[in-house]
Amino acid sequence: MNFWLAVYTLWQRELVRFYRQPSRVVGAVGTALLFWVVLGTGISGISGTDYRAYFFPGTMVMSVMFTCIFSNASIIEDRQAGFLQSVLVAPVPRAAIVMGKILGGATLSTLQGLVLLPFAGTVGARFAPLPAMGLVLSLFLLSFVINAGGFWLAWKIDSPPGFHTIMNMILLPMWMASGAVFSASASPWLKFFMMINPFTYGVAGVRRGLFPAGDFTQLPSPSLCIILLTAFSVFFYALSSWVVEKSEMRN
Repeated sequence: MNFWLAVYTLWQRELVRFYRQPSRVVGAVGTALLFWVVLGTGISGISGTDYRAYFFPGTMVMSVMFTCIFSNASIIEDRQAGFLQSVLVAPVPRAAIVMGKILGGATLSTLQGLVLLPFAGTVGARFAPLPAMGLVLSLFLLSFVINAGGFWLAWKIDSPPGFHTIMNMILLPMWMASGAVFSASASPWLKFFMMINPFTYGVAGVRRGLFPAGDFTQLPSPSLCIILLTAFSVFFYALSSWVVEKSEMRN
């Protein structure tokens, strides 16, 4: 009971604090939309095809990614303000604290990605119940992976600007090399990187959910996307829980 009460309390706090800062909402969604409109229209004019349809799943994932970065930066702020120190002395498992923070960030990130769904109709998206469920689950699991990995990194960094810089340096190449911007090329090393990149499976799950009738034989299957994203989630959650426990033992 202590575990789930702590998880719920921290999860609720993340949601309340986020929506008291509307600038974060505008920043995450607005940046992704600008990329989609400008880059999608520009490449469509060069290629002669509607690139916006191909780019839209990547746009949703980009919105998720930016929200995750903002959510994880709050971990550093909470440490500097003394909030996390006061939480850590509570009689609850450290893993519950980690889960609450990660789950709150993952929920927010997923909702931010889904905010863009009304624009999907402009690029011919068609929704069916089962693929739509796969889309939401893929977004949520990818959000969980990014937040869990970001938690681990934020726990080791004391500077919010430094954290933003490193997260952008890591996540932007992962996003670009996931099938969000271009399909897999003939380069063997790029194909290998895409295979071990969790973004690849998140983008594939979203793409299949938006265009269930499309020919995506080269993409991972929906079940493989969910299985691998779940495995990534468990790994990074365990890593974040371990780093918190380790820091506690040192103190």
